[in-house]
Amino acid sequence: MEEETITTRIVQLMNKEGHSVNTFARKLNIPWTSANNIVSGRNLPNYETIVKILTSFENIDANWLIMGLKKEDGTDAAKLYSVISMQQKTIENQQRTIDRLTAKLVENVPEDPAKKVVNIV
Repeated sequence: MEEETITTRIVQLMNKEGHSVNTFARKLNIPWTSANNIVSGRNLPNYETIVKILTSFENIDANWLIMGLKKEDGTDAAKLYSVISMQQKTIENQQRTIDRLTAKLVENVPEDPAKKVVNIV
């Protein structure tokens, strides 16, 4: 079995969408020779071409196109929420540290006698 590469995934996408090299190139607004070189495996797609593929075809997952990773239902969201939660805790801990250090700094700042307010009675 042939190893799946970005080239084979692009060919799968083209076949699924019913594109020839010519119609694929026109859809992406790239030269036919560029599309043909990608599909034939001669060249890998450059960054701009990958972006054009992702923006030109609905429901194409970037992780699948680039890395071949299949989207797992729900687990991506769960992982993302877990990361967000951990980051939020880190931010809260950093804010407490900033507050504590600011309070300590303010305690140790000597008063400037020139700015001292004198109450005249």
